[in-house]
Amino acid sequence: MDVEVGPIKRFLLTVPVLLAVLLSGCQNAFGFINARWISEITLDCQPAGGRAQSEPFESRTFTDPAFIKLMADAMNGSKRVQNDLYHGAEFKMKLTFGDGYTEDYILNLGEAQGKQGLLVPAENSAKGYTVSAKDADKLRKLVYGEAGSAIQLSMWDNL
Repeated sequence: MDVEVGPIKRFLLTVPVLLAVLLSGCQNAFGFINARWISEITLDCQPAGGRAQSEPFESRTFTDPAFIKLMADAMNGSKRVQNDLYHGAEFKMKLTFGDGYTEDYILNLGEAQGKQGLLVPAENSAKGYTVSAKDADKLRKLVYGEAGSAIQLSMWDNL
């Protein structure tokens, strides 16, 4: 019984390569951020440096699952900015995962509705990702909303 090995080997070598290409096209450069793995998100306001924007708080930690899910969805839907970036920092953002691991980012939202946000990994501040205007608007409502009072995050599904 003769089995031709050439085509089988080629097939077995081709499948992993195609799978890698397909999967790499389905994710942003962060990889997939699973909201269920994140225990908290801390935003630290950076000095405005002459900007007209108001600082909604000095530092704030978000533990509400709705906020965490929105941030994870915004990160997962972000698109890579092709050029190197030269930008200030509106917020330093720290994702803390359930096992204690942390990741640091720079998050720029601005206060103007309808504008995209910018997300930059802290370890490589020349590479950035745009956050859609829709996601940025939702985040702005929580971040720049009533910073001193309780925010009803359960209403997010209606935004």
